[in-house]
Amino acid sequence: MVAAPVPSTDLVDSFSKMREGLLYGIIGSILAGASLFIIIFGFFAAAFSSVSHGMGGEGAGPAIAVFAIGVIAIVIGALLWLYGFYGKFIPGVEQLRKARPEYSTAASLIRIGFIWGLILIIVGVILTIILIGIFLVVIGYILLILGYIGMIILCFNLNSSEGNSLYLVAGILFIIGIIIPLLDFIAYILLYVAVGETLRRYSSMQPAPPVSLQPSPNLPPPI
Repeated sequence: MVAAPVPSTDLVDSFSKMREGLLYGIIGSILAGASLFIIIFGFFAAAFSSVSHGMGGEGAGPAIAVFAIGVIAIVIGALLWLYGFYGKFIPGVEQLRKARPEYSTAASLIRIGFIWGLILIIVGVILTIILIGIFLVVIGYILLILGYIGMIILCFNLNSSEGNSLYLVAGILFIIGIIIPLLDFIAYILLYVAVGETLRRYSSMQPAPPVSLQPSPNLPPPI
């Protein structure tokens, strides 16, 4: 059953943050993926050039340059994704939870899973020299899985309340994405489109700002 839309500035702000975060994440993923492809292609091109022209090292310079540029682009893409997801999308979901309590479960799983999962993985990687580091990494991955489940629940909840089948398709793709990770990227794109449609609908329901009437000037009394 589709819930009756309630005009609310909080809803507009939350969906706006979610959409902006998804956009940053999509751009970052494309940048990182394309850069990784360029690095791999450059590596094989340099190897082929070395074999063709002997081991004189003529292709080492361009290969190193391509590798360096690719690494920088991957870092930029990763930072864009992190900023979009953690700086925009998750706060938007939290704001949505405050406006609509039915999203509490999904929002809690996303917040706890992705935030604490990332923190534990980072700390665990730093402490891999001792046994507790490996344990923290494992716990972190488990929390990330919980956050991923929260994304699936969020899509299904949005489909139920907003009546947009793109949310349902995105949720299904997230599930299949466990086996085929490429479908995750398509799911994020569909989620971005669906959130944009929801945002436009709620934005159109916002009341128009009040018009302040200027007082008319006092006219001189009739003679």
